[in-house]
Amino acid sequence: MKESQSEYQYVDSQAQLDAFCSQASSAAVLALDTEFVRTRTFNADLGLIQAYDGKSLVLIDPLVGLDLEPFWQLLTNKNITKVLHSCHEDLEVFKVYSGRLPQPLFDTQIAGQFLNDGTVLGFGAAVEKTLGVTLDKGEARTNWLKRPLEQTQLHYAANDVKYLLPLYHAFNEELQSRKLDQYNLIEAELKVEQKSKDKDIENLYQDFGNAWQLKRRELAVLKELCIWRYDVAVKKNLALGFVAKDATLFTLSQRRPADLNSLKNIPDIHPSEVRIHGKAMLDCISKGKEVELEDCPLIIPRLTDFPDYKQAFKLLKQLVTEASVKHNVPLPLLATKKQLNQWVKWQWQVPGQEQPDFSQPWRYPLLKDSLQIWNEKYDIGKLSYNPLLKKG
Repeated sequence: MKESQSEYQYVDSQAQLDAFCSQASSAAVLALDTEFVRTRTFNADLGLIQAYDGKSLVLIDPLVGLDLEPFWQLLTNKNITKVLHSCHEDLEVFKVYSGRLPQPLFDTQIAGQFLNDGTVLGFGAAVEKTLGVTLDKGEARTNWLKRPLEQTQLHYAANDVKYLLPLYHAFNEELQSRKLDQYNLIEAELKVEQKSKDKDIENLYQDFGNAWQLKRRELAVLKELCIWRYDVAVKKNLALGFVAKDATLFTLSQRRPADLNSLKNIPDIHPSEVRIHGKAMLDCISKGKEVELEDCPLIIPRLTDFPDYKQAFKLLKQLVTEASVKHNVPLPLLATKKQLNQWVKWQWQVPGQEQPDFSQPWRYPLLKDSLQIWNEKYDIGKLSYNPLLKKG
């Protein structure tokens, strides 16, 4: 079944926007989506906002100087459930442009995971499976900043919220029948909570997957380089990789050149990085060298550095799988491999691990008994060898 022609209003005047926001403020549910462009920039460039309250479907043009404040107020109207699909990037856009995040939130991708044994479905696949409608996704990668927008772009954008609302109603009804609706809402709320936190720039170096290879002095240098790069990226609105590549920062942390000539002689570092940022990078290296060794970051062990890890992970997965069956919650949603490892890192005090998802509101009550059994057996004080005691 092909979708029929959408009916929508292209909003490019303040009067149109104000009228829609006034109407939508009384709605129980509001479907939302955004279109943006993000290639070389640190932040996405917003090109279009789509909204559907069940009565009117609007495509709001954010590039014509509208005062969007009435729309941003809808985001935090707690009487309106905001519906998005795969909310991560949309939340980022809302935070950058409005300083606000939608609450309460219903993410149809998360809901679909609860209802489909943890399977992650894209919007088109979810609509086709649930509503029997095949959507054309051909405009997904077009330039949303170019004006005027083509009719095909507008039609594509309108469908993203036109079918989001019936998808919400279908999912919400089934979630309620399975008594999973509250878990779903809490999980979406956690996404909002995570996005609301500012980046911890002091610990950016811990995001490097190969940071375990570095000694403490090298980590001190990497830490300085990461803070510098992030600051430049934000100020110039450049993607991190367009300031300096990860591989460059890592190599500099290992080699720690003292002058421009030494810096230029390091293989695989692009000449433009040296030309534009050479002095700044050398300053970071110098700062890292000046840190007292006892004040340098602790080494970052891999979980595989713990001889107990393999057995510990196996037991944790077994216990959590049993809890999944007991509570009738899909295992891939209750506990991914990443989340299992989060818990292990948290309990074993591996540097850089934030509070794990297992400790959050809906998961912990379901997993409490399983986690207690695991903790009793694999408390950090009972490990046969703790690599955190290694000197760097």
